[in-house]
Amino acid sequence: MPATAADDTALNERQARIVARVESQGFVTIETLAKDFEVSTQTVRREIIRLDELGFIQRFHGGAGRLGSGERLSYEAKQARDTDLKARIGRAMAAQIQPGQAIFLDVGTTAEATAKALVDKGRLTVITPSAANARILAGAPGIDTILTGGRIVGPDISMVGPIALKTVSSYRLDWAVIACSAIEEDGSVLDFDPDKIALKVRAMEVSRQKALIADHGKFSRSALSQLASLDAFDLLVTDARPPVAISKLLGANRLDIASHTPGS
Repeated sequence: MPATAADDTALNERQARIVARVESQGFVTIETLAKDFEVSTQTVRREIIRLDELGFIQRFHGGAGRLGSGERLSYEAKQARDTDLKARIGRAMAAQIQPGQAIFLDVGTTAEATAKALVDKGRLTVITPSAANARILAGAPGIDTILTGGRIVGPDISMVGPIALKTVSSYRLDWAVIACSAIEEDGSVLDFDPDKIALKVRAMEVSRQKALIADHGKFSRSALSQLASLDAFDLLVTDARPPVAISKLLGANRLDIASHTPGS
């Protein structure tokens, strides 16, 4: 079978273990990894170089460390990592949406997982700035998908700017399903791109309910700009219990922890 673009970003078992070690320990030396994995230092060095190129970790002299707290992961890295937990979040979010509702579905790989979970949902209207979401939902029975239009930005082919804002402003929606880059313990919800943030905020303004979809990794990261505060959201859908400070800000009624489904 010929290789695909996705094959280039899929992690092998050793690469995945290196990423896990770096994320749990902060920094790991090449010598330690080589000893633990029973391979040569040259092999480990090649793996670290590849993972650095993909945006999973940061390469340093003699080892590898976590990305800087303000470092932005590449779209390709996001696509390749944590696909199972994103699918769980997507299914949990889709379960909150009822047939006949109209929703704004944000950009990003967790939003794309939500789009996949909506395919069999039935009658829906989905407004999205994401060409990837539109491609997933295209042809889904009963789903009316509307692209916002606007200026295209980034490798994920998302749309921003005055046209996108005008499109979203013309609707009164049941849900704004919002993705982010980070959630800090004081309740700040953060992202990077001001134009994308502006569209997220507008979608929240025209929606009756607001949901934030975020995997547990967002609780240990930061980003450049504030999108909103947690108290602006009716629901946080995630895959693991947040830090105590964030849980206290939300309360049990505003937190949905997506559980693992055997065989999924």
